Amino acid sequence: MDDLLVVRNLTKNFGGLAAVSEVSFEVRRGEILGLIGPNGAGKTTLFNLISGLLASNQGSIKLEGEDLTKMPPYRRSAMGVGRTFQVVRPFDMTVLENVMVPIFTHYKSAKEAKGKAYEILEMVRLENMADSMPSSLTLAQRKRIEVARALATKPKLLLLDEVLAGLNPSEVAENLPLIRQVRDSGVTILFIEHLMDAMMAISERVLVMDQGALIACGTPDEVTSDQCVITAYLGEEAPEC
Repeated sequence: MDDLLVVRNLTKNFGGLAAVSEVSFEVRRGEILGLIGPNGAGKTTLFNLISGLLASNQGSIKLEGEDLTKMPPYRRSAMGVGRTFQVVRPFDMTVLENVMVPIFTHYKSAKEAKGKAYEILEMVRLENMADSMPSSLTLAQRKRIEVARALATKPKLLLLDEVLAGLNPSEVAENLPLIRQVRDSGVTILFIEHLMDAMMAISERVLVMDQGALIACGTPDEVTSDQCVITAYLGEEAPEC
């Protein structure tokens, strides 16, 4: 499996605080890679650096060998980096229109854009809500609108930022297969989630951040048995960390 995204020594400082410190990793094409860590570990800052919402102080980000490091967000999106956000803020439009907006970057015809939007809504199981306003939907459904809008940009790499947060157990169980389905459609996934059971059930590999640094990377079993990871979450003493 080749590397789709390669991140090297990525660093972001806010004053004297290193929110992300010399982070290096690869995302393999076609995998689901999880990203975990305590609150304030730097996970969303890392997403903002990859998607271009923040500029790094040092390091590089390459997608399929192309250097994205200095590109603005819209260029990175055009290159194939899509993302969702923790707080869902759909437009004051119908569900269908919300998905059509980003599609117009690829399709100029309203008919084509509408047809593609329906395809994406079918994938996220919202086709029956196409004419509804997002305000009438549940949180779980609005989260799916966020995923649909990201898919409308035709990403090669999709950054999912806590798309399961705030959902009840049955809604989480319903949405996990959606993440797999997106991957199976040809989209590589890097996602942040605090629900450990869900994360470990769906990820092929897991990255762990703490205090801005990457402290572990491996399979779910390897990560959950790593002493540095246990220390980060439970606060136990571990001199080797």
